[in-house]
Amino acid sequence: MAVHKVDGVDGTNHFPKKFVNLHCTTAAITKGDWVCIDVTSTTNGRGASCKKTGTSIDATAFGVACETTTVASVIRVQTAGLCDFALLTTGVSVSEPLICDATAGAASLFDEGDAGAPVGVYISSDGTSDGVATATNRVMIIDQGYF
Repeated sequence: MAVHKVDGVDGTNHFPKKFVNLHCTTAAITKGDWVCIDVTSTTNGRGASCKKTGTSIDATAFGVACETTTVASVIRVQTAGLCDFALLTTGVSVSEPLICDATAGAASLFDEGDAGAPVGVYISSDGTSDGVATATNRVMIIDQGYF
């Protein structure tokens, strides 16, 4: 597992971002899908693999897949910072917190009654103010501290 940080200390002004390369056990994952820790996989040690989030609240959701794959393999995942390609459900407005719950691979509006922690904050989508159900949403991913 390699951790890559991009933080602007090189003189380039941009939002800090953090990435990690992990084995993904989901056979088909698309760039923009939210991922979580796969606690059932022992590849590279238990807890060192990821999978696409499911259709219920996932307390181990931590980032967004940076690439598409059709087979289980090592993929790059953005775990913190501004992300321009996150998959969301509709009905999310600017500055609202996000959680991975009802739609596989997508984040949706965090509700105060949800049993998990927010994974990010919605920023914008294609210059509009409402979230769209495609992987073109800008979100600020909250670093969950796993990697």
